[in-house]
Amino acid sequence: MNNLQEMSAPSKVEDLVEELLIDIKDLEPEPAFVQCCIYRVPKKIRSTNEKFYTPQLISIGPFHYGDKKLADMEEKKKRYMKQFLQRITSDNRDKILTFIKDNEHRIRNCYAEIFTLESHKFVMMIMYDAIFIIELFVRNKSRRNRASDSLLATAAGRHTLCKDLELLENQLPFFVLEEIYMLANLSGPQTPTFMELSCSFFSFFTNLKLATLPGKVEIKHFCTWRRITLLKGYPNSVLESKGWIKDLPSAVKLHESGVHFKRVDRECLLDIKFATVKRLIPFFRKHELQIPRLELYDNTEFQLRNIMALEQCCYTWDSPVCNYIKIMDSLINTEKDVDLLVAKGIISSQLGNHASVVHMFYKLNKNIHLSLSSSYKCCEDLKAHYNNRWNRRKATLRSVYFSSPWRGAGSLAAIVLLLFTVIQTVCSIMQV
Repeated sequence: MNNLQEMSAPSKVEDLVEELLIDIKDLEPEPAFVQCCIYRVPKKIRSTNEKFYTPQLISIGPFHYGDKKLADMEEKKKRYMKQFLQRITSDNRDKILTFIKDNEHRIRNCYAEIFTLESHKFVMMIMYDAIFIIELFVRNKSRRNRASDSLLATAAGRHTLCKDLELLENQLPFFVLEEIYMLANLSGPQTPTFMELSCSFFSFFTNLKLATLPGKVEIKHFCTWRRITLLKGYPNSVLESKGWIKDLPSAVKLHESGVHFKRVDRECLLDIKFATVKRLIPFFRKHELQIPRLELYDNTEFQLRNIMALEQCCYTWDSPVCNYIKIMDSLINTEKDVDLLVAKGIISSQLGNHASVVHMFYKLNKNIHLSLSSSYKCCEDLKAHYNNRWNRRKATLRSVYFSSPWRGAGSLAAIVLLLFTVIQTVCSIMQV
């Protein structure tokens, strides 16, 4: 019996090996990580509010390809394709298809997921989506075309399109759009670049404008372009000490310890600084937390969420936007904190009520992993100031006795009178 078991053992192992080799035989190679730039939002982040990461009107790229909820726009893509092909020659059309076909592997590698779409379907999907975006931007340049296009004629439709085209999961590689636009050769007087067309489209809404960038700056897709716009002018010096932001007191608590909040006009929204403003009398020197103005609109949360998701996937060790949200979430714990920041002009909210602002920052900061922050020293200085009891006492004295010029003058007069009284009393005692 044992001999039979020994004889059958090798054959069983051979069967297992054969099954194992079959399982791994047809596996597609994983996308090259260095080329990945378009990601599916991690489940933990998406679970906080799925609607902020999901297209509402149109699917772009493979992540939401075939979604029945977005099927209505597929007919629109065909109409846009027909119009676009009438603008270009058949030779240029063939060049565009050849370019997509030749770069199919490179385009697939831009997505951090393997798709089972067969080659010709993938190429056609990229063709339709790229042409839709280009044709949309071209139509947007003409006032007459805007008025006759159902997507561009209404602010609501245009706004939804702007949001969908910036979603992390709803992207095409930017090099594809630029190259197809060049191959189309849409000749005409003062033909704009694709970057100029893009800026023109997104600038319809003031809070959706994209920064015009020099050629040396690489744009991977519209979501990264939004992040670059937000980080423009960001002071990211290697000389600055970096660290983890934690245990930062709220705005009201800092204010009670003598920190003055000041709105500043800086190029970068994330450029927060803690500074000391000297006075002739050291007692009256000011400690200012200088924060650029943050304007909150209905679309602000969706923008921030997708940029933060991008940083969590692609910029794990350098996530300044996530760190900025951490600071703001620490400052804003209650509606009183929002009241203070609004009163100082630091926050301008169109969200309806201040409770919505508190809730938004709380939700934004959930399930987010932070990186070392260049605002570390600023936050540590704030905590040191808050933990100094003398600073709190000085703040109380200033708020009670020097809250206004008149009260300050009265307080000084009272102090002087008290001193004279003490001196007079001492002199009287000495004479006796």
